[in-house]
Amino acid sequence: MKRLSIVIFPSIAVVALAALFLRGWAEAPVATVAQFTRGSSVCGVWSTVASPNVGTSTNFLNGVAAISAKNVWAVGTEGNGNGGFTLVEHWAGTQWKVVASPNVHGSTSDSLSGVAAVAANNIWAVGNYNDASNSQQTLIEHWNGTNWSIVPSPSKGQLYGVTALAANNVWAVGSFAGMSTNGYQTLIEHWNGTSWSIVPSPGAGSGQLYGVTALAANNVWAVGNVADTNTIQTLIEHWNGSSWSVVSSSGPGLATNTLNGVAAISANNIWAVGDDSSSTAPSATFAPLVEHWNGSSWRIVTSHLQGTSDFLSGIAAVSASNLWAVGDYRNGIDPSGPYFTLIEHWNGTSWSGVKSPSPGSVASVLGAAARVPATRSVWTVGYIQDSISQTLTEFYC
Repeated sequence: MKRLSIVIFPSIAVVALAALFLRGWAEAPVATVAQFTRGSSVCGVWSTVASPNVGTSTNFLNGVAAISAKNVWAVGTEGNGNGGFTLVEHWAGTQWKVVASPNVHGSTSDSLSGVAAVAANNIWAVGNYNDASNSQQTLIEHWNGTNWSIVPSPSKGQLYGVTALAANNVWAVGSFAGMSTNGYQTLIEHWNGTSWSIVPSPGAGSGQLYGVTALAANNVWAVGNVADTNTIQTLIEHWNGSSWSVVSSSGPGLATNTLNGVAAISANNIWAVGDDSSSTAPSATFAPLVEHWNGSSWRIVTSHLQGTSDFLSGIAAVSASNLWAVGDYRNGIDPSGPYFTLIEHWNGTSWSGVKSPSPGSVASVLGAAARVPATRSVWTVGYIQDSISQTLTEFYC
């Protein structure tokens, strides 16, 4: 999801483009706003699928997880102009429906940004809420097969990404406002089957983690960015079963380099996507950034440039020769857009742009993608902007 908050680091002000968090409340029955419908059941093309909107001003989907073709979850935020509420939607095979999700009592705004599934009755969603004093706190919710509930989490800050290995092994990543710096510091939390706890994470400077993926209990990867006094550089961290460490990576941008999403195929085949820029000006142009781990090092891989500014926010892996990266792009230098959906495909040799619907007049943004297990089908979610923002879901088979 496009990062719209302005993050100020030592000696550098950057428009940090990552998930847009407000908040959502949901309860069925609701009026489904179904302007954007899947126009074709023919496989081989991306098409929109109708999804409900309950907020009168704000509707965003930030994360998606697929358990099966008839069991997909998407999370985000909705609001009425006076704060936000958590938004959870579920696909049971024929249509998306809103599922009731809780908000923190006394909060001024709640939002969910990422979701991961252990099983059909064991799903985790993460995000953040603002308490009564407007201090940002982590938010974690759990689906037990019947309802969503809030699970205590131990930190101030915000969680962007989550990945699940087992019922007693779930990781969430994000950031919190650092007391010793002018920016943010990385935040990593772990579920051991009983409670969430903070796990120390390295990072010299002001760092944030946006995406996380896991291959095994001793092989977990997290990506984001880290700032010093002059630039923002990619940040990649690895868990070896006992501790997190920074793994060397870099980006071509002279000013900013960020990794937003990560997907793993095998221990020696991992992909991360984001964006980079050589300027911090409001009209700065961005290029898509794609990096690959071959088992020994991360290297930049040439990606398709669709517009004058391209942002990649999420990635889903079907196989070594079938990966999808999603985001958005604009054609001019005006940072207000309009923005269009961006989808790129890896065929085992190169990345190329793939046509995708962009139904919003002001913006059409994709923030996350997930493969349906044991199939080649992929879901991607985000939002569109006209007079208000509305949810956006797209599907490929």
